[in-house]
Amino acid sequence: METTARTAPKTLSRFVDIRDQVCRTPWCDATIAHRDHVVPHTGGGTTSQTNLQGLCQACNYTKASPGWTHHPDPDLGAGHLVTITTPTGHNYASRPPPPPGTAA
Repeated sequence: METTARTAPKTLSRFVDIRDQVCRTPWCDATIAHRDHVVPHTGGGTTSQTNLQGLCQACNYTKASPGWTHHPDPDLGAGHLVTITTPTGHNYASRPPPPPGTAA
């Protein structure tokens, strides 16, 4: 579930959509519009299921603003746990919901 391309192929995008279900920003829950790298591609981040997250358009552009950072959990992989730090220094954990058809 990885590619050398900068953008995710359709099958990988579909996987991220199914896994994340809605925008991964904890307080958002909007429809996924972008599948973006947690560790930026320009910073060496891979285009893989462990380094992509589904975000709405607004949250994806906001994460690139000064003071915002997204950090993958080194043990679980970025797709499973991402810590979002806001410009005020607050940290929020972002996890995908349980897979469809499973108990919470």
